[in-house]
Amino acid sequence: MTVLSSSALSDKQRVRLSQIEQAFAVSTDQLNTIVKNIRTELSLGLKNDNDSSLSMSPSFVHQRTVPNGTSLGMGIEASGRRIRITSVTFDSAITHTSTQVFVTPRGKSISAFFEYTAFCLREFLQSRNLDHEVLPLGITIGLPINEERISEQAKEDSLDLCGRNVARELCDVLVRGHLPVRVTSLTNNAVSRLVAARYGDKSTGIAASFNHGVNAAYFEDLANIEKISGMAQGLVAVNTEIGRFRSKTLPLTQWDHRVDRESRNPGSRPLEKLVADQYLGEIVRNLITDLMDERLLFTQQTDVKTISTEYTFHTAYMAPIIESSRNARAILETEFGVLADESDCQVVRTLCLVVADRAALLAGAMLAALVLKSGSRSVALSGVLFDVNEKLSTDAVNTMRGLLKSVKVEVGFQHRGAEVLGAAINAASI
Repeated sequence: MTVLSSSALSDKQRVRLSQIEQAFAVSTDQLNTIVKNIRTELSLGLKNDNDSSLSMSPSFVHQRTVPNGTSLGMGIEASGRRIRITSVTFDSAITHTSTQVFVTPRGKSISAFFEYTAFCLREFLQSRNLDHEVLPLGITIGLPINEERISEQAKEDSLDLCGRNVARELCDVLVRGHLPVRVTSLTNNAVSRLVAARYGDKSTGIAASFNHGVNAAYFEDLANIEKISGMAQGLVAVNTEIGRFRSKTLPLTQWDHRVDRESRNPGSRPLEKLVADQYLGEIVRNLITDLMDERLLFTQQTDVKTISTEYTFHTAYMAPIIESSRNARAILETEFGVLADESDCQVVRTLCLVVADRAALLAGAMLAALVLKSGSRSVALSGVLFDVNEKLSTDAVNTMRGLLKSVKVEVGFQHRGAEVLGAAINAASI
């Protein structure tokens, strides 16, 4: 059993934790099957008669991009709540960068949002004395793009950009405001991170991000993409939307079904809900509340109202809780007002470890499938999930390497905001 220390546990707690561990277990055979099924879906998504759960959207960003001069990159959060703008000057390498983050006022209409975006651009340019020449602007956003339009609504209760041509609408506002900016590209964040990674290391062929959502992009040969047949030869970046992968082989538990059913997008993105930062803490919280109902947790009189509220147990709590009972007790008492004894701490630590271990295994399987599909031997990883849980990222990489066996893969980690640099590279390359 994975229990970190069982000395303080009752027999009933040991038995229940063993049952939970078995429910979350994923065998090597299962992982190999998942890898095979993801590879199949990745290939199917490239065909004309797309019968895949993955959208596999070609971006028309080519493998060989050579940026030149000064350009702008703009990152728009999927929620529309923050806008990140950067300026980059390229020579033989990046010679200068400057970045500023703007917070979008709540309650703005879509038209007001684009007006505010133009205001942010004007302020950015004027404060840096960059408003004397027309600069190319690349836009990146954490939502899928199909034929230049946003093709999915944000998960949060936020600005709904679904169906909007963000580049065109922003361009119209910039023209009306006489801003010296020319919008040249609109890409998904996964593609933009791939471009940034490729700029730093020419061997990089895959970029995978593990944030509140999960996604990846890789370079694919145009000859293999039926949906855009007739194009010139070469490699283009493909946004996989791999978090949408669904299969009967995914190891779903009753707690996963509950989190999915009560989510903002039930039935959507099954793999993402087993791996992403947005959901892991909520899976743990559901396990905790079930054990509370079974009188196996927090049996002493204490306030459990906060921990009984959806999405209050953040994934960022998991790593420090796994590390020690002292951390577990401090987080439970400080963040939730729960008085926890040693057995409570050991139970919660074990629940966090079980959920994190499964996420690492599935993340590793996802990465292995991408390596085998793309043929690339260099992967760039990023995301808050790995930032707050080093063990999970290490375990995911080790799982990938174990599944690939003799295939050697180099792994690098990207800094936060790499997608905005990628957008600027795109802008300067067109």
